[in-house]
Amino acid sequence: MTRHRRSRTLLALVGAVTAVLIVTTGANAAPSCSTQQLTFGRYDPELGDFSLWSARLDGTHRIRLSRAVSWFSDWSPDRRTIAYDALDGADEHLHLTDPQGGHRRQLTFGPGIQEVPRWSPDGRLIAYDASDLTPDQEGFSTSIWVIHADGTRPRRLTTQGFDVEPDWSPDGRRIVFVRITGVNGAGVQQAGVWVMDADGSHQHQVAPARTGAQHPDWSPDGRWIAFTTEPGSAESILRVHPDGTGLSSLIPATARYQFYKSVWSADGDAILVGCNDLHSHVDKICRTDGQGRHVRLVIDETPTFVNYPSW
Repeated sequence: MTRHRRSRTLLALVGAVTAVLIVTTGANAAPSCSTQQLTFGRYDPELGDFSLWSARLDGTHRIRLSRAVSWFSDWSPDRRTIAYDALDGADEHLHLTDPQGGHRRQLTFGPGIQEVPRWSPDGRLIAYDASDLTPDQEGFSTSIWVIHADGTRPRRLTTQGFDVEPDWSPDGRRIVFVRITGVNGAGVQQAGVWVMDADGSHQHQVAPARTGAQHPDWSPDGRWIAFTTEPGSAESILRVHPDGTGLSSLIPATARYQFYKSVWSADGDAILVGCNDLHSHVDKICRTDGQGRHVRLVIDETPTFVNYPSW
């Protein structure tokens, strides 16, 4: 998988070794498709990485939301606020902005990283993964945390070593996340998909560790969890029921595209997904129906890479 398809933590985990292991995201009704906005990362040569942008679903009305290196973003249930992660020197923090890029404020502080924010369905909490260390420091590991939307009362939920990329169930009672267990000989992470109660209890695996597992996303009807599978796999995006049954392909690769980072729409009728164009070898953003069919290109800035879709 190219650098452009990984979170900062997953990139760091590929290169680091610790004593434990080899180390290596029920809202209100959505606006109409013609006006609904999405957010995404656009590669910026001056930054040498991605910054945060928004656009309408037809790819028009693009707005730059961040001048800092930024990756993952997520819309609040009322669609008035966007949470995103951004680099600040060696550290990475969570920030908030409105859909026009105004009223920015920093949500988390201190050393280390806080990344991949996801709003709870009631808009009160934000889940994320975090570490007190930066990825280049000895002993680096990541855990799942939650924080109130006003930046108060951060609370750690997991302590097992390398837990990343949380997402809420539609009823807000559970959180899905990825637990990284190592890397294979090609430097791609081995990871499983896990679910826990929103207070961190009853942690259990719902998809066994496999190559490239990452980016879980809970369907709005609560029936499925989608996640990215092995880079280059014909399956591209898999899905599994929250009880661990029904593991199957959701969005298979095509002759033109390989897919990653799937995100369901609020009504479950469509899926936003990163799509690597096998002809141009450029990462773009596509849209499919709720069954992973009828792929349509949404954001194409060839030769510039785009990534990290959210809506």
